[in-house]
Amino acid sequence: MHFLYAVTLLLGLLSVSVVSVAQRQPAVSSNPVKVLVVSPVVGETIDAKEKATYGLFPYYGANDFREARFVQSLTPDSTITLQTSFRDGSTKQRPFTAAEFQAVRASIADRQQLLNTKQTALNQGVTLADSLGQTYSVELYTGTSFIGMLITRRLTELDFQTKDLGRVTVQKANIKSMQPLTSGQAGKGWEPVGNGTRIFFAPTARSLRKGEGYVQDIDIIFLGANYGITDNISIGALVPVVPGVGLNVFALTPKVGFSVTDKVKAAAGVLFASGFGGSGGIAYGVGTYGTADSNATLGVGYLFAEGDIESSPVILVGGCHPRGPSPLAAQRNVYF
Repeated sequence: MHFLYAVTLLLGLLSVSVVSVAQRQPAVSSNPVKVLVVSPVVGETIDAKEKATYGLFPYYGANDFREARFVQSLTPDSTITLQTSFRDGSTKQRPFTAAEFQAVRASIADRQQLLNTKQTALNQGVTLADSLGQTYSVELYTGTSFIGMLITRRLTELDFQTKDLGRVTVQKANIKSMQPLTSGQAGKGWEPVGNGTRIFFAPTARSLRKGEGYVQDIDIIFLGANYGITDNISIGALVPVVPGVGLNVFALTPKVGFSVTDKVKAAAGVLFASGFGGSGGIAYGVGTYGTADSNATLGVGYLFAEGDIESSPVILVGGCHPRGPSPLAAQRNVYF
């Protein structure tokens, strides 16, 4: 009796397992399909980077998109469908007409032609403005900056694909600068270092914007701070790290600057110091050519102390240029 009960229980468990396995078997599609290659440039599967590069499927958000492919039904109606998967694991099916499919193919071809033109121009030493597919470091007049790939260009707007912000649309009139980045710079991340207002201790002609400021340490002995009162006028101060100990010097560093062109700046300023029972400093004028993180500066200054002005000028020749994604290779030379 117990034996029969055990056999019955075992058969019941086996039947449940068979049913469970049968339920897990994928259903055989009654509508077989074949994968369509919309372009050999992207292949069978279009990933998120290709979507951004070629400006595809704008109705799907860049942050959610994972990959997509086109399939065609082998039934007489030959229906074309875009199968899309998303980062959250969900999928969507979007029907396409033959004309819409061809439009995607033409769009990829046009975009690839632009990219090829851009690469040819770069190889020839020519920079194309607003190159689609190019990654830029973008700075806005508001002070906001970001890195993104230019994916769409319209009459008054540009669309960028960014890593952290997704798709960003910017009015052209709001863009202060667009610095093209190499693939290495874009891969590691790149931003200008500050506003390029100094090369080590010496000033450049570039100005702080209104409300901007910074603090710097000089040889562990002095602390310097500068603040932009307006976009053209700044004020700074220099004090010992420990007041009253060692070099008891206090200095003010006002500066006035203006833009000649986007890359050419001019400025004049004073470093006025008080200490050791006296006062003095240097009045100077400088000119700078370049960007915030790659520039050259030429300046001239005259020392003064207790009402006397030195007859021989001090000449400043300096500059800086990036050698990697973060640190600057900078050099400053002063000739008396």
